[in-house]
Amino acid sequence: MGEMITKPDANPILFLLLNLFVLGGLGYFLMGQKKKAIIAIVITVVLYCFGLGFITQILFAYDAYLLAQKLQAGEQIGENQNGLSFLDAIFKD
Repeated sequence: MGEMITKPDANPILFLLLNLFVLGGLGYFLMGQKKKAIIAIVITVVLYCFGLGFITQILFAYDAYLLAQKLQAGEQIGENQNGLSFLDAIFKD
């Protein structure tokens, strides 16, 4: 499954905004989900070539928000864990 991440000082709003305005991945990177951040940025850039990158930025921002809420509550998350279950098709643990 990989390394578990703990970050009780996580700010859900900050991670949401970072993923929303920085290619869908900076929030993941700062959260500790580095592999997921790289994949999210690549997906966003590729989809921007087709005019659809904003959709992934919104999805990844909400996902980061949900994960940061878990971290803030003192829970642990996996390196590729998702807050939105349908993202499991892209990011597998």
